[in-house]
Amino acid sequence: MRVLIGTDRIGALASADAGAALGRAFLAARPGVEVAVVPMGSGGPDLAAALAALGDDSVVVGDPDAGRTRGVHHDHVHGDEEPTGVDVASTSLGVGQALAAALSSRPRRVVVDLTGLITHDGGAGILAALGARADVPLDRGVGALGGLGSIDLALARERVGATELVAVIDPGELGDLLLGLRGLTSRRGRAAGTDPAVMLAADAALGSLASALGIPDAPGLGAAGGAVLALTALGAWTTGGPALCAQIAHLERTAALADVVITGADQVDFATRGGHVVPEMAAIAQRSMRPAVVVAREVAVSGRELRTFGVEVAYPLGGDAGLSADELTERAAGVARSWTW
Repeated sequence: MRVLIGTDRIGALASADAGAALGRAFLAARPGVEVAVVPMGSGGPDLAAALAALGDDSVVVGDPDAGRTRGVHHDHVHGDEEPTGVDVASTSLGVGQALAAALSSRPRRVVVDLTGLITHDGGAGILAALGARADVPLDRGVGALGGLGSIDLALARERVGATELVAVIDPGELGDLLLGLRGLTSRRGRAAGTDPAVMLAADAALGSLASALGIPDAPGLGAAGGAVLALTALGAWTTGGPALCAQIAHLERTAALADVVITGADQVDFATRGGHVVPEMAAIAQRSMRPAVVVAREVAVSGRELRTFGVEVAYPLGGDAGLSADELTERAAGVARSWTW
């Protein structure tokens, strides 16, 4: 029997450690079981750790202030908007500076983690940090972009060179538009009750930036305060963290060889669905026509609700937030015995 395990963080255990602990439970359940553990992460330190555990040589950069702001966002999976309104002075300059530093060594790939970024400047600050020039300031937020007519990306593109750029965003933002009634400014502004005049000016400024860059609006460009727009202009492609891990690990191929797919998270309920790793693993299991089984410290969702996102069953393991690897292995023993043959 073959078991594929790809889990999110469980308690204090990072993905690789939680996956290994679950793997030991399955190996002990029945002789001859084969287990593949694939580290997964959505963003921040968890994504960087997962990529490193996968042996990937990508350089990961992000907002230097993300550690202080990552928890500010509402869960975007089901339509909640950031409580920031339209901050006309916010800038993505910090991300750009981190990216510029990473590019100086000419790496093969840079993963730009935008999941903790709170801005509204369409990535203009990123372009400024890389040396782009325009007829208005690019590093002072969307409020300074009004009247933008032209932008020169020559130096920025030279700095990127042959390096592959990957923009990682919250998977719930993959369909977000940049402009118009369904765009970034409209969504955030209406959620926060922003002055319509401010919203109209910000939307127009972002439209001018997109036009100067020669990029038509499309799903995903409104993610991370529009920072995807700037990175797209530099040749980046956009994805979610779990999907990136899955691609690097060739998970679709492994899932096709597995008999069961095990995933997990710290908590699973109908609102969050366990975060972003659980739905990604469930989708891979569905495409491979394999059962997806979830384990978590806490489960607050019915079997009927689980099946709406492709999960066969979810098991609550209990334990506190300081759950150790050995304890996780012990608590998962019953699950392992139920799903081995």
